[in-house]
Amino acid sequence: MAAAALMAVLMSGPAVTLAQDATPELHPFVPEKTPEKAPEKTPEATPAAAPAAAASSSSASTSSAAPKRVHPKVPHPATPAAPGQVPVATTPGVPKPVTAPAPQPRPIPATPAPGAAQHPVQTAPAPTQPRPATPVAATPPAQHPVQAPVAPPPPPGLPATFPTVNGAPPPAVTVATNPSLVSAQPVNAATPRNPATPISADDIETYTDSVVRTLMQRDHVMGVTVAVVQGNTPILVKGYGYDRLSPVRRVDPNNSLFRLGSISKVFTWIVARQEIEAGRIKLDAPIAQYVPNDIFNDDRRFRPLTLRALMDHTGGFEDTSLGHLFQLNPNRIPGVDSYLRHHQPHRERDPDVFSSYSNFGPELAARALSQTAQAKDVPSLMEARVFQPLGMDHTSLREPYAVASPEVDGLPQPLSAVLTQDLSDGFVWDGATYEAQPFDHVIPMSGALGASSTAKDMARFMALMLGNGVLDGVQLFNADSARAFRTPMLAMPAGYNGWASGLMIRTAPSGYVTYGHGGSTLWFNSNMVIVPELNLGIFISTNTQTGENLANAYPSLLLDHLSGDLVRPPLMPTPDQAYANHKDYYNGLKGQYVSTRRAYGGLEGAITRLINTVEVTVDNDGRLILTTRNGLSAFVPAQAQGFFNQQDSEDPGPAAATGGLHFLIKGSKATAFETATNLNRYERVGWWMSPDTAKVLTVITLITCGLTFLSLFQGADRHYRPTEEQVRASIISAGIAALWIIAVAVFHHWLSNLDDASTLFVHWPAGPVQFASVLAFIATLGTVYQIITYYFVYNERNRYGDGWSEWQKYAHAGLLAWWAFYAVIIALWGGLACWS
Repeated sequence: MAAAALMAVLMSGPAVTLAQDATPELHPFVPEKTPEKAPEKTPEATPAAAPAAAASSSSASTSSAAPKRVHPKVPHPATPAAPGQVPVATTPGVPKPVTAPAPQPRPIPATPAPGAAQHPVQTAPAPTQPRPATPVAATPPAQHPVQAPVAPPPPPGLPATFPTVNGAPPPAVTVATNPSLVSAQPVNAATPRNPATPISADDIETYTDSVVRTLMQRDHVMGVTVAVVQGNTPILVKGYGYDRLSPVRRVDPNNSLFRLGSISKVFTWIVARQEIEAGRIKLDAPIAQYVPNDIFNDDRRFRPLTLRALMDHTGGFEDTSLGHLFQLNPNRIPGVDSYLRHHQPHRERDPDVFSSYSNFGPELAARALSQTAQAKDVPSLMEARVFQPLGMDHTSLREPYAVASPEVDGLPQPLSAVLTQDLSDGFVWDGATYEAQPFDHVIPMSGALGASSTAKDMARFMALMLGNGVLDGVQLFNADSARAFRTPMLAMPAGYNGWASGLMIRTAPSGYVTYGHGGSTLWFNSNMVIVPELNLGIFISTNTQTGENLANAYPSLLLDHLSGDLVRPPLMPTPDQAYANHKDYYNGLKGQYVSTRRAYGGLEGAITRLINTVEVTVDNDGRLILTTRNGLSAFVPAQAQGFFNQQDSEDPGPAAATGGLHFLIKGSKATAFETATNLNRYERVGWWMSPDTAKVLTVITLITCGLTFLSLFQGADRHYRPTEEQVRASIISAGIAALWIIAVAVFHHWLSNLDDASTLFVHWPAGPVQFASVLAFIATLGTVYQIITYYFVYNERNRYGDGWSEWQKYAHAGLLAWWAFYAVIIALWGGLACWS
């Protein structure tokens, strides 16, 4: 899901004037005037690539220079193509593009930033392979060679390095665990190829037509909008399919507004850099001093939260979003400040420890920026600072709803009637037809995931990013900010995302280092990829819930095509990497791990823990198998210990959301692993919080419940006369057993029918889950009562021994002890919080 937005008018050269009604209360932004003064953890960055030469008459507005657009028919339901993405691959004897390089840790600067955690990290230069020449125009960024320090011996029991994988030379040194979150060197792009020759627009359109239409049919996607730019020249701005069915309307790349989701966050970070340049906000000052006290106050248990921590997602927040992040009823949209007060997630750790993706953090930043810029609200700030200066007249954070009194409701003015008419519907494919869905409102979180835009407008925005903040004589941010958008804020292993001022750093399968962001709402899936090495920007958005794979795959497929359409065979472990040769090492990795991007308490905590727990196993060849709710993914050991690469970069399955894996090892056992996308960390699960343990304990509990009912029908003789307390205990036990059985049955039925976890966003709290929790809570109270009154059950006063036998009394005690133990486990999971 995704992200936020703000706005800023900047000037460089000719002055840019706004209309009189364009949010006059905003501070003017003059980047040349006030340089950033706050010391940053990030070292001096590599100078960003010089802006590409301006194209003569072309622009992202797609007028007469725009490529011809063909509107395909709606794809009919058909037998899907083979699973996976459109193949792209190498042949023997042809130079391979750099596949995702074996991840190596980035070296730590000699003097880390004050207060930063320090961990020993050793690195080695990753082997490079020549890429085939690609006809592109680009300006190479400056290169900063990095010397790798000499590594100490690896921890006992761990292999220092693995043998070569697929013939690649091994690194010179090994790698230790847990790179620190201190400032890092800028990512350096490789030397560009054939910089004099531009990319062929006809070739891009032909290839895109083939790929997009094929994947639309395979994945049942109603509409797609695409933009590809090189420098400030639009190569392709095109729509496919339909954005409405009643009446039928084709996707228009100039006018059809698609939801951007978390790409909105990029707009927010641009305004953040503007406010930093103006000196009105500091990167490392407490964010609480920039927002009203009734909205956010720092938790004194932790270090103060800063804008830096919000940019690199190290704020330490849990992720709570079920039931309130999206609102389908326009009459129930909460006010912005009211929402932030009532749905503030708890903080679980100090800032700057590790990244765990948050929507609340960027929205909090957006609210602070609207305060420092003296803007009326976040959508107004966005319009004044980004959209109006760039001429993005079909982009907005506003939404369609009726507001009787904005001052009372705390809502910004709604989307204009003109833009409302151009909104694309969102669709769900139900297996037979496309069903149009209501608008998914997120206005309280508009700075994090509320933007809607067109391919034409996003082409202009990508041209701005490629031009280092300058487009058509308008400057939105200066050279320092341009460098910040290419420089990781965190010291991560090479190839791992270090969050370049909020932008995701990714390495495409073709080897290109890219910057950008993805985004999703309930029905829309979008992706924006900036490739400085090729001076290229790629944007795609789909309007159907099933469009995630298409949005994620298209940029990589296009980059593969530009690299020569070479097929990369799956990586294979060598015989020396087999499980039998490193049993202790592999056994230290196996286990269950839970994502830190989840709720930590209540029923939402229980459900998100259950959904976000993954299992790591290893096969005999040394392949690591990651089992998730969405399926299996295979990883092959890299040369450095603790690192694993995707086995199949062409069709990685669920691993597409993680990239490579890096295990953090303490002693001989992994405590957690981080992913190349760096959206969250996965921490090892204790046995009591393992879903497998919960299943086993539940089965045993159901068996005890069945035995309880059987005991009611025991063949009693005439001398069997239990006491009144014993009779009452039997009846209550039967009732408790019935409650546990019904609770488990209701929950299991609900979970087995949860085909799409995204439904939790709008159907939470789920009635069946709450009902099961209420029953479990009552059963727990009954168990506590039984334990309190057990003395009277055991002690038969004034009787002659014709009540319960000793074994029955002990069996009853054992039954109560087991139920109490089970209730404690359920409580630790959050399953008894029926009020949440």
